[in-house]
Amino acid sequence: MWMYIGDSDIGETIRILRTERGMSREELAERVGISRSHLNKIEVDIKRPSIITYQKIMDVLEADISIRDEEKTEKGKCVAKAKDILMRRPEKEVKYLVKVLECAADNLDYVV
Repeated sequence: MWMYIGDSDIGETIRILRTERGMSREELAERVGISRSHLNKIEVDIKRPSIITYQKIMDVLEADISIRDEEKTEKGKCVAKAKDILMRRPEKEVKYLVKVLECAADNLDYVV
């Protein structure tokens, strides 16, 4: 899985990926080699993971995520908003919404 995340939602993204994989905090923390308390602080954005811890978490979650500051441009703000909407929806709805977006993009000349 490949995702872009903004600088401020690393913890939420980790939590979402962990729950999507049916993994408890205890299980992820143990596999990464950190305490459950430390993982909890990362997920609620009290603490930021080190690069090494972040890489270990992504390896365990089998995710490839690039952190970018994408909210500096109007396009970046739209991407961040779309990502936020999609991350909160069930997978079946996400697939549908992506198809709707692709269809709208392919036919933009008729809409605008």
